[in-house]
Amino acid sequence: MNRGWIVREPVVGEYSPDCIDLQTRPAPVAAEGEVVVRTLLLSIDPTTRNWLTLDPAKQFIPFGVGDAVIGSAVGEVVESRHPGFTAGDTVVGLWECAEYARADPALLERRPEAAEVGDEALLSVFSHVGRAATIGLLEVAALRDGDVVVVSGAAGATGSIAVQLAAARGNRVIAIAGGAEKCAYAREIGAAESIDYRSEDVATRLGELCPDGVDVYFDNVGGATLDAVLAHMAVGCRIALCGAMSQYDLSDPSEAYGVRNLPLMLWRRARIEGYVVPDFADRFAEFDDVLRQAWADGGLRGRSHVVAGLENAATAVRINLDGSNRGKVMVRVGEPSAPLA
Repeated sequence: MNRGWIVREPVVGEYSPDCIDLQTRPAPVAAEGEVVVRTLLLSIDPTTRNWLTLDPAKQFIPFGVGDAVIGSAVGEVVESRHPGFTAGDTVVGLWECAEYARADPALLERRPEAAEVGDEALLSVFSHVGRAATIGLLEVAALRDGDVVVVSGAAGATGSIAVQLAAARGNRVIAIAGGAEKCAYAREIGAAESIDYRSEDVATRLGELCPDGVDVYFDNVGGATLDAVLAHMAVGCRIALCGAMSQYDLSDPSEAYGVRNLPLMLWRRARIEGYVVPDFADRFAEFDDVLRQAWADGGLRGRSHVVAGLENAATAVRINLDGSNRGKVMVRVGEPSAPLA
């Protein structure tokens, strides 16, 4: 038999773990052209909460009440009826949040580097997480030499990668994070300065730290923090909108923060662009090379917040939303059949 998470009801307002239910179902069998994977690590992302609204406009793969929850994961192929995969392959992709799942090969990637970096680094760096940081900085924000870079959510999964990549290229990075420990971590991995949004006024500190303005803003949180950065844009500022964590889990939609400083973008000739990682699938190899080189150079590391046991996945979503995570949140479902790095 096989345990997995099933949708009980859509998330409306603030997230509740009761919206999904852990059930036991028959073990899957691969149909022609499919594979069956054994889940090692289940990724818990801000996107997880958005997908659980069951709004098709917010889902990459539509699912509804009574369906299995879909998520990003690392796993091992245990059965393959597809020529591109064999039993024992380590894969990253999208499949049901279960101990074992049938997977569409079109949504899987073989990742042989897992033997060198380990499955936690595979999920915290060499996945949608690292790609989001690389795409946002290099493609969307078009990072240039000498740019002053501000990163919000700078101690989180994607934000911490963005900090490291920008710092490794010689850019001055200002990190925005919540709490002294997270700010210290952001400085440890390359930020020149940090702003604790819980105890400091972000707009005031940005004025002090960026007297000539912000050239690039990598935004993970939106809301009031975005507004503060807009007030301190340099001419030609580029903003990569990777997320809006502060607006995802509101108990009442009327509580949404209305950004007030957008008109300043006109006078600063600024640009803001949202993006999603799958849109760049045809260039993944290019962005992965950036991550591999940074890793090899010693200028990149992941930070994992591992929750033990598939049964704790529903409560792990809350860790992402309340900011108590320390790095990339993931659930350990199984151990590799052969030791990884």
